Amino acid sequence: MKQKLFLALFINIFAIGIISPAVSADTTLLVPHSWDQGLFATKGTYDDSAHSWGQRATSGAWGTGGVNYQSGSTTNWRAASSGSLNVVLNGSYCPGACAYGSGTGYKGLVQFWNDPANFVAFGLIHDPGVSPNGMTIMIEGSANGQPIGGYWPGGAITGTSHLFAFNWGPGGISVTIDNNVTLGPYPVAATNPSISFLGAGRNTGDIADTTFSGINFSPGSVVADPIVIPASSPYLTYSATLSQAGTGTGHSAYINAHDASNNAISIGIQSDTGAPESQGNPYYIWERVQNGVFTYQYLGPAAAGNNPVTLKWWKGEQTAVFYEGATPVANISVNLIPRLFFNVEGNARLNGDSVNDTFTNTQVAVGDTCPTYCGLNGTWNTTDFNFHGLTATRTNGSTQNGANFTVNGTVSGLPAGGNWDNNLVAGIGMIAQYWNGQ
Repeated sequence: MKQKLFLALFINIFAIGIISPAVSADTTLLVPHSWDQGLFATKGTYDDSAHSWGQRATSGAWGTGGVNYQSGSTTNWRAASSGSLNVVLNGSYCPGACAYGSGTGYKGLVQFWNDPANFVAFGLIHDPGVSPNGMTIMIEGSANGQPIGGYWPGGAITGTSHLFAFNWGPGGISVTIDNNVTLGPYPVAATNPSISFLGAGRNTGDIADTTFSGINFSPGSVVADPIVIPASSPYLTYSATLSQAGTGTGHSAYINAHDASNNAISIGIQSDTGAPESQGNPYYIWERVQNGVFTYQYLGPAAAGNNPVTLKWWKGEQTAVFYEGATPVANISVNLIPRLFFNVEGNARLNGDSVNDTFTNTQVAVGDTCPTYCGLNGTWNTTDFNFHGLTATRTNGSTQNGANFTVNGTVSGLPAGGNWDNNLVAGIGMIAQYWNGQ
């Protein structure tokens, strides 16, 4: 245990838990590991969550030796010299009614490790010395070889879910907890830190259990997963040129492919003043729905005006690759079940926001059993999928490939608290894959 400096500040807000968001953003490859045969670690399918849990088997209280008391997942690549990270620490998965663990001591933490003289761990801890009767806030580390950090008074935090938002750069590392209190920055050198999501048990038989959800790095914070393009021919290639514009707090333009089983993939351009990644500027973005679970990732700034985009999907590999122009910029794992359906879609965020999108030269090549299950069926439907004041319109005579569209309008009719996260606020044109005569 590092030097115990009790922080004077006591904030009652920490008794309020934060529910884990249902989305995630920029991810990087996580590698699970453990130093104890009774402690385990796994990561989520999309590297946007991690779980550390188990019952410690080794002996010796933490702080008296090595790190044989913990397990977790670490970024495969070192982070950049500046960036930000949001993650929710959940503690409701261990046996019985405990939160984050049980026994003499346990903790869940996020650790930034630059070198032996510069590291810091932020988290929640139960420990006989600092919080014998419940959980408290923990900050433990070293800045240029000098101890930093401290602990809240014992029992200062309750609940089973808390949001930690980190920022690091030349000035050090800071954390904001539950959108309320910011601690730091601590003068830890962070030129290329590794970042770990860890759980720990104090001594033999202690249970540790923390799930880290919504792991969300700002663009450029870490090295992105490598782009891997399958060698075979894609089942789907869908391209268009997008121009995204509007007024208010948020607006977007997408091309989308989906099935009838609650799975979808999209690529487009979005402006959202509520997004810390883009801060209202137009950014390329992909979105995925897999068995009803929504995830997304910002890819980088988009220029004003016309921007060609393409999504390709390989059925055998269950992989999608996204392109800005001719450049592949991301690939993701996604399961789609043909027959497929295709959208052009424009959105706006709140009542009073407007959108003014154009889509030109839409091109869809789909299918691998031709002619029975190849190509498109009928014409684009721009009548039946317009919501809350937004309208899709086909603007040329091409009824399948080569069709052009606009999506225009001002959002109206959303209920109090309504936005594009909890309502379908869209103008959509849709067409289906040709499927054995239909």
